[in-house]
Amino acid sequence: MVCSTNARTEVHLISRIATIAVIVAVSLYGATQLRLSDDAAEAMLPTDPQSVARYEDYLARFPSDQGALIVFENLICSEAGWDLMQTVEAVFDQHPIIDRTLSLASRSSRYMVSNGDVLELEVFADVPFATAQARCDAAMNYAPFKNVMISSDGKGAALFLITQGDSDAVTTSNSLFEAISPYLPQAEALGGRIIVTSEAVMSAEISEVVARDSALIGLLLLLMLVLLFITTRSWRTVLAALSLNLFVLAAAYGFMGLVGLDLTPATSLVVFLLVPLASAFVVHAYGYVARAEAPGNQGRLTRNAFMFAGLTTAIGFACTGLTPAPDIRYLAIMGVVGIAATTGGVFLIVFPMLRKIPDNPFLLQFSFPRIVITQPLYGWMILAALVMFTITGLSQIRVDYAPTDYLPDSNPKRADFNAAGEYFGRMNLPLMIEVENTEDPEPWQRVAPLIDQLNAFYPKAFQAAWFYDHIAEVTRRFTDGGGRQQDFPEDTTTFAQLLLWFDPYDLELFMDEDRERMLILFQVPYLGSHDYYQMKGMVDEYLQANGITGNFVGRVSSFFETGHRIGGDNLQGLLAGAAVIYMLLYLLFRSFRLATIGICVNALPVLMGLAFLGVIGTPIEMGSSVVAAMAFGIVLDDSTHLLIRIQQLVRSGYDPATAVTRGIRELLPPIITTTGLITLGFTVLYLAEIRLFADFATVISVTLVSALIADVWILPLLVRRFMRDPITNQVLGR
Repeated sequence: MVCSTNARTEVHLISRIATIAVIVAVSLYGATQLRLSDDAAEAMLPTDPQSVARYEDYLARFPSDQGALIVFENLICSEAGWDLMQTVEAVFDQHPIIDRTLSLASRSSRYMVSNGDVLELEVFADVPFATAQARCDAAMNYAPFKNVMISSDGKGAALFLITQGDSDAVTTSNSLFEAISPYLPQAEALGGRIIVTSEAVMSAEISEVVARDSALIGLLLLLMLVLLFITTRSWRTVLAALSLNLFVLAAAYGFMGLVGLDLTPATSLVVFLLVPLASAFVVHAYGYVARAEAPGNQGRLTRNAFMFAGLTTAIGFACTGLTPAPDIRYLAIMGVVGIAATTGGVFLIVFPMLRKIPDNPFLLQFSFPRIVITQPLYGWMILAALVMFTITGLSQIRVDYAPTDYLPDSNPKRADFNAAGEYFGRMNLPLMIEVENTEDPEPWQRVAPLIDQLNAFYPKAFQAAWFYDHIAEVTRRFTDGGGRQQDFPEDTTTFAQLLLWFDPYDLELFMDEDRERMLILFQVPYLGSHDYYQMKGMVDEYLQANGITGNFVGRVSSFFETGHRIGGDNLQGLLAGAAVIYMLLYLLFRSFRLATIGICVNALPVLMGLAFLGVIGTPIEMGSSVVAAMAFGIVLDDSTHLLIRIQQLVRSGYDPATAVTRGIRELLPPIITTTGLITLGFTVLYLAEIRLFADFATVISVTLVSALIADVWILPLLVRRFMRDPITNQVLGR
């Protein structure tokens, strides 16, 4: 009999080792295939058929909206600066990734010249001016150029680069800086500077920063191990945590490499999450073993507790993915895979390693506040205060997704982005208008008041580049002195004749070849989706009132619209996750009362985390919005272990009040330890350059602390009030 038992034990050990070895081997192979995203922002582009079809229609009609902005600061009004600008543009005009350039020196920058009684439309660069300052003044006073290619004060001149449509952000950014670097010292020698920026440059910089921030995983793991040893005083526990974390990290990175998920801000955030969560699972395992409830051969309750904790956390991650943003969907997938690896690793690695740990209590011991039981009125008062805080905060929250805000203002690329934005706006938003014939002046005249309205609403750093100003300038010059000056052509024939003055190359950026679409390129002063929707509302209202069909198109509008939805989508995910978890809680406890208590105790902290943002006036963006659905599964772990223990004690004959007191007294050390462990672990995220990591850490920390308060104060209150005594079948609470 002993031999048979030993043989089975050896078989189990060998099969466990073989399973771990296979998983690790496959994971390590997958990790070698892992790659850094070459366009971090692209992962936020929507993939639904309608959005894709609209974007493809836009690209089929107009040059790509991907590119860059080069600002020549304090250079354009000097002859040497003008020469430098022409030289730089000539370099990019021949660059293989550049489709076209647009500046004062471009061949498409037409300028109306009067030579006696003759009017001519010349390329601005070919017009002779007496001095560089005269050229500068002429550009500032020419309506089609003003605030579009030269700032109103003459300090900044713009060179717009439009790249080939298939250029990724990293390649574009590296090529731009490689080409411009020889001319930066020349600009400084002339007393100016050259600023290079774009959405692509920012996206590439985000990818680079994500790679640098990933090194913090090592610091996070070290911090977790130190805290684990301090709280458990067990080297075996530390070794188990190290083994589990390495197993989980290998599985996460390996899965990403095998299925082709790039390392982006969202997927990187998941990896940061898995280390504290895996460490928390180890703490609970240590608690079960220390209480001799799982001496190597886990009992049914222990197994159920960990399987349920892993399942609910996975559901929380999965519900985060109920959004069209691909990057958030990848986050959800990675979270589910990581938690599955964590839960499996607890049984494969942790429990076997903790089989013979010494009977060491947690270093941090806490007393259960019995006033919760003896004076429930105080508990109800605390609950009422928390509910009022939550309602107040939620009423004040607002969503504002800004893709460039991933980077801090101290980042050099972000600083250049802001500096260029002071001259020519921060974001490029193409507005595509559908018309029957772009050579008909009527739709142009109907759209013009909209531009005036937006110019009045945004007095600084707003530009609307479209062909209206060119046509209007030519019209005024030709009708000047003719008896009745016109501001714009009055009929289709005149409009078509004026267009003949321009080369097709001049027109293709603003009207399509079929003459069915006109394009207005907005350079806007804001960064976030809140302001985008404010502007979009103004534009949509005007277009609808005037019978005009038009839409914002391109990458930036897609970022705003997709990112803005994440907050609402995650609240829907929270509701969906709560419904699924409620059913699972009922199946686990066979009690609607306990299932309801579990949902209420954990929904409140999650909502409090979001309410905290409203109270402090911080808008919800990607880093904070994904907390809602995700955190629900995380904070439920402690409550699950607690409710299982309380139900076990009640079934053993304890009344609910006594069961709560004893259960919390037993589990309070691991609950507080795991809360502190995860919260302190997330402080590492404040060292990251990616700002959304810090936003996430703030909200999840508030949520975890709120969950601890709910477990210690609210859960006992609700159990005492609503749970029935199995002997008397009476609810004991008043």
